[in-house]
Amino acid sequence: MNWFMQQRSWRMIGQQVGRLALVLALVLVTLLGVTVAAIGMQAQRDETRNADLLLLIAPELPPSMLIEHCLDLYRRGYGTQIAITGPGQVRARNDLLGRGVPAEALLDVGERPSLVAGLQVIQQRGVTSLLVASLPADQLLALKVAHDIGLRAYGSPEPALAEDFFETLRASRDYWRYALLRL
Repeated sequence: MNWFMQQRSWRMIGQQVGRLALVLALVLVTLLGVTVAAIGMQAQRDETRNADLLLLIAPELPPSMLIEHCLDLYRRGYGTQIAITGPGQVRARNDLLGRGVPAEALLDVGERPSLVAGLQVIQQRGVTSLLVASLPADQLLALKVAHDIGLRAYGSPEPALAEDFFETLRASRDYWRYALLRL
């Protein structure tokens, strides 16, 4: 009889663990879904306005359309300086220099800094507002980090760049990693 009671207890524990796993999976899917929707909404929102600084978030291989978008914002006077963060920082800097942006207009935020580190350097330099030029998927996180640091940030996503679902999922994961762990 004792053996049957143990079997029944283990079965009940297994069922409860299974239900807990299902609930956690549903919560995770819901959080990712809400974040994907928020990223999509922010990517369609153009808040272009004058700011102290233009921030270009450069992916590893920055699309020429993103470089052109940032260059257009600079030439139209939305910012007098450009800071570049991201894995494609060096390549984007060289592209901007090659397209006529003077070296003194490019604010140095360090060699390949993370978004958080780059924004902290920007704040330490006395910048209070910035206009973020980036891939659509990167807008929400950049604005969140900037606001958390105490900067007024506005988004200017490159409108011609199509949203990539997997890029949006990556951005959603990065958003929650920052929101929960500050990484």
